[in-house]
Amino acid sequence: MSRLKVFAIVLILFTGWVSNAQENIIKAGLSGAFLGDFNLAYEKMFNSNRSLQMKFGYLNPVVSPFFTEETITPEAYAFIQENGGMSASLEYRFYISEKLSAEGFYIAPYLRWFNQFVDYEDEIDSRIYSVNTKLNTLGMGAQLGYQWIFGEMFTVDFHFLGIGLDYYMTKLIYTMDPKPAGFDYSEVTPHIEDVFSDIIYLKNRLKHEVNEDNHTSKLPFFFPGFRMGISLGFAF
Repeated sequence: MSRLKVFAIVLILFTGWVSNAQENIIKAGLSGAFLGDFNLAYEKMFNSNRSLQMKFGYLNPVVSPFFTEETITPEAYAFIQENGGMSASLEYRFYISEKLSAEGFYIAPYLRWFNQFVDYEDEIDSRIYSVNTKLNTLGMGAQLGYQWIFGEMFTVDFHFLGIGLDYYMTKLIYTMDPKPAGFDYSEVTPHIEDVFSDIIYLKNRLKHEVNEDNHTSKLPFFFPGFRMGISLGFAF
């Protein structure tokens, strides 16, 4: 089953689950859609100025008018296919407002998860390798935002400052088909080390696994995380 179908099923089940709730807001990301990040969020108020928001997303940057295949392709690689990514986040919102609703300024600690799969080609010493890139990210932080409610029904949510820390788990899997007889995949290791040679922080965290079928490089690292965007919603 494709990742897009899985995302559609999650959204259908998610919408059915919240349909019987009260004091809810369902939102669709507006700014993210222009970047190929399509997401749906559900916010549930559980007292006068606190709420919990869950968000699910599907990312495909090559459908964005602002990105091209070259934009998402590292210099050493040739783009083959972007397989889409999935994301999820959880926010606990504190509204700093005299209004007894999900309106006004808020601060929201958050947790988020994201994964992405992209296929590239890489040429090393006249040999062409297929490179399957897998990225998983776990992050946490806090964001500031403001939410407006119009006519007690429509909402605009602008989260303008989100800062946190993300942990990236990147995996590069090199394969050749067909593989030359007697070929040793350890020949790939110096090339990957060279790709990251200018970024010592990343190079020092590279780990390699070599076997008869492929060469796998793992790159776990921490990096600051940032969030901002605009969502339009419907309150009921």
